[in-house]
Amino acid sequence: MTRDASQLTKLLGPLEQRAMGRLWAHGPQTVGEVLEALNAGGGRPLAYTTVMTILVRLHEKGYATRELEGRHFRYAAAVEESALEAHAGRRELGRLIERFGADSVAGFAADLGMSELAARLATLARTRPAERR
Repeated sequence: MTRDASQLTKLLGPLEQRAMGRLWAHGPQTVGEVLEALNAGGGRPLAYTTVMTILVRLHEKGYATRELEGRHFRYAAAVEESALEAHAGRRELGRLIERFGADSVAGFAADLGMSELAARLATLARTRPAERR
């Protein structure tokens, strides 16, 4: 398994990988189009609601965008495959800051010798209103 493939495995479940692979390779798709493509690959057929749930979750995670087209959404990759790891890292860092505050995360970065990150987080902490710590 290549480094890129192993990173995808860490960030996306098997069906999420297949759905994102479709969006990356073929551009914007409806649930029905993704369903048809995934089911054409053989194996146990997926239900429409299964693929819809996967695409909704990818949208909620910020990995896919969607646009209403008539009565259906058309989903598109919001992040290039090569940028997925960085996008996920920024999302997780945001969660840490939200949970513990920028000062706490800056202190953690400083403890790890990440002075540039610590300085940026300290600046962020000064520019945001007091956060719950």
